[in-house]
Amino acid sequence: MLNKNIKKLMTLITGTEKQIVDGARDYWTIEAMAKYGGSLVKALAEAARRADPQNLAKIKSAWVEYWAEYERTGQELERKHGDGIK
Repeated sequence: MLNKNIKKLMTLITGTEKQIVDGARDYWTIEAMAKYGGSLVKALAEAARRADPQNLAKIKSAWVEYWAEYERTGQELERKHGDGIK
């Protein structure tokens, strides 16, 4: 219930629920890249953390294969840790 209320509040503050879900997916993808990636992927994770939405989109489109691979790993991390707890 708390998680649902937080989502509603975040929607009011930041935008649509889809944006929040996408942001959470990106968060966990970047966490997976930083934790499990090689030096290039770790550098991409750091760049993604610092990027504004437009530049994050450029990173995601330029490195599609890496993003897809670590997105799956990020989903596993989210299931394991949930609610933003690392």
